[in-house]
Amino acid sequence: MVGASLASTARRWSRPRRLLALLLALLLVFGLSIAGGNALDVSIARADLAPASGLIAVLALIARQGWRIPITTAGVTAVAIGNLVTGLPVDYVLQTGLLRILEILLFCAIVERSGRLPRLDSAAHSVRLVIGATIASAFFAVGVTAVRLLAGVELAEAFANDAFVANLVSFVVATPLAFARVRQGATASRTEVTAQWLLMAAALIVTFTLSVNISLSFLPLPLFAWAALRLSAIGVTLQLLLVTLGTTIATILGWGPFAANADGVRDAIVVLQGGLFIFLSSTLVLWSKRVEGELEIERALAKDRVLRRAVEQAQTAFLLVEPIGDAYIVVQANDHGLRALGMDPDNAFFSASSEINIALPEDHPLIEGLSIVAGGEPRWRGELVLEAFAGRADAEVAIERAAGDKSGVMSVELTDVTEKRREDRRLRALVERERALSAQYQELSRQKDDFVASISHELRTPLASIVGYAETLDETELDPMQRRFVDTIVRNAGRLQERVEELLSAAKRAADSVDDPHPLALDRIIGEVADDLRAVAASRRVDIVVESSATALPEVIGTEDSVTRVLTNIMSNAVKFSPDDSSVVLSALVDDETIELFVRDAGPGIPLADQERVFDRFYRTEDATANATPGTGLGLSIVRTLLDGIGGSVLVESDGEHGSTFIVRFARAHDLDPAL
Repeated sequence: MVGASLASTARRWSRPRRLLALLLALLLVFGLSIAGGNALDVSIARADLAPASGLIAVLALIARQGWRIPITTAGVTAVAIGNLVTGLPVDYVLQTGLLRILEILLFCAIVERSGRLPRLDSAAHSVRLVIGATIASAFFAVGVTAVRLLAGVELAEAFANDAFVANLVSFVVATPLAFARVRQGATASRTEVTAQWLLMAAALIVTFTLSVNISLSFLPLPLFAWAALRLSAIGVTLQLLLVTLGTTIATILGWGPFAANADGVRDAIVVLQGGLFIFLSSTLVLWSKRVEGELEIERALAKDRVLRRAVEQAQTAFLLVEPIGDAYIVVQANDHGLRALGMDPDNAFFSASSEINIALPEDHPLIEGLSIVAGGEPRWRGELVLEAFAGRADAEVAIERAAGDKSGVMSVELTDVTEKRREDRRLRALVERERALSAQYQELSRQKDDFVASISHELRTPLASIVGYAETLDETELDPMQRRFVDTIVRNAGRLQERVEELLSAAKRAADSVDDPHPLALDRIIGEVADDLRAVAASRRVDIVVESSATALPEVIGTEDSVTRVLTNIMSNAVKFSPDDSSVVLSALVDDETIELFVRDAGPGIPLADQERVFDRFYRTEDATANATPGTGLGLSIVRTLLDGIGGSVLVESDGEHGSTFIVRFARAHDLDPAL
């Protein structure tokens, strides 16, 4: 755990606690503005020290959206009051106060990332902080220079280099201190940390009390680098703050090389703060780069651990093989890989190190594939039989070498497919069995069709005689009882003849034996079929209605017999299942390619589960069977067979309760291939 920063901790405080902290911070800002102003002679030609700017920037960054401008304004107001107390003119204080508000808001806009608190865990974040401080301070310095010029200050005195470096140092010191996480980046022991702090103190004492040589001002530089490379975030930022305060106070007191080599205290402070900014920003960026590298290494190690664990726990065997001379050495392997080599992964030899370094025998089955990849091929795949996977086993092998890898190490993936091959053989046997059963079924189906056709032909001749003599009797003088007997014979002989014709059509696929499809007048056939069925429908008090959309239709492709029989079967079916005092309605829909006929009845409907099966031969719905509705279950199968022969189709729509609609689709005549 690296701990929380001061800023993130403050965001979690309760509202009363945050308000109290804000009040104390504003009092501190007020005090810092007075202390900075009283440290030196104050005039508008010389800026005071600016520790308060960094503190206000911290408060603004911690503040939630919507509170940033009010808090920034409150902080700058505290600075303005302090400046007035130190004797700065009111108009100058107001002008610089407005500039300071804009400066801090500009700094926040550059440093903040999508509403999140600034962080120091990457070089990009620290560079962003330094760039934000530089741009904001430059903006403020330009504004102060303009204010001074407007106030009548000479150009040489008006140039606000002092304000620029003062704000730079303030931002670079205060902001990291607030956003540094407590133990982030800590690698040094307590002894090392103590030694570094003592050496830093000694270097500063030597530089600022015992010497006036400005070249010695670089003496702390290696110690700053030491801090950046070994100390935690809070340790680095706290040291930067103390170094800044200590060297500034020493320079104000006239100690050290900066005071000795400058014309006045103010110039010494400017030079000191310029040097401090370089030291501080370099230390921050170096520390961030170090932490970023450590985080990248930790992420890489974590990924490596996850990958290793995944490989070790995988159900596939993995090997890493390195060619050395004429031998192939297995340098690493997971447990399944060891088993694939015929070794026991629980052996203490393998648990002692991840490097196993075992040479493959010259006659090992893997040698061929390894030689191909070692010879320059990027990969090799194949199947081998290994005497390893708890006995003889089939294995799929994939051998690869990473592109550009000069070490020659190859990865070998072995997948035991023994069970898969056994299952494949079982499935192939099942497929062969199913194929044999299918052939047997087809033969039985053919025999059934032959039987039906044969029986149908055998029945035709005696039926023709029965119908012929019955019709002759029907034309003779008969008494009422004889007339009733003859009518019964004629009626039932006709029914039997229809059933025989249906059986023969189903068996022989009559649609394929008729003449070639050609253009037909569909509306004429519709009229004829409707007229033929009206007498039967009238006996059931069922009305056959042909809507206007089904009259004057374009020609369709078909044969007279097939189209007539399709419409007869569909419409007679609709009449058969319609209740008394209802209607069978026929309508049509025409488009560029097809003509669709809709035959709607008011019968009991067809359940969804039966809607596809009603076109199978001999299939009858449960309702038709239960109600003893006459029929063989061949009518609709004949319809589909006939339509297939002329390029048409049929389907049914029904909710299973309130009637059915059969949709018959014919191809329009202009779609006929001229070659036919």
